Amino acid sequence: MGDFLELARARWSVRSFSSRQIEPEKLDLILKAGQIAPTAVNYQPQKIYVLQSPEALSKIRAITKSTYNAPTVLLVCYDARLSWKSPFVEGYDCGEMDASIVCTHMMLEA
Repeated sequence: MGDFLELARARWSVRSFSSRQIEPEKLDLILKAGQIAPTAVNYQPQKIYVLQSPEALSKIRAITKSTYNAPTVLLVCYDARLSWKSPFVEGYDCGEMDASIVCTHMMLEA
């Protein structure tokens, strides 16, 4: 096993992508990392959409500039009907936090 602090130090942000599509094996590993990410009460409310078609990419780019023209975009959402709600704090829904943890796992795998 590798050292987490070394991994954390070595990570970087990418905002410029080639037009070459990600290899399916690498995409599968990234998606697997998101799938095994912990969520509140392990409810797993996340939905991960792999956007690669010109139509899907056009739609996401119409609402955000944060795709940086990548040929694959992962859209991470959560189903509010499935996310854990705190019985102690009114209105507290863990779905957003769960989706953020899923994103973090996928970014670290990438």
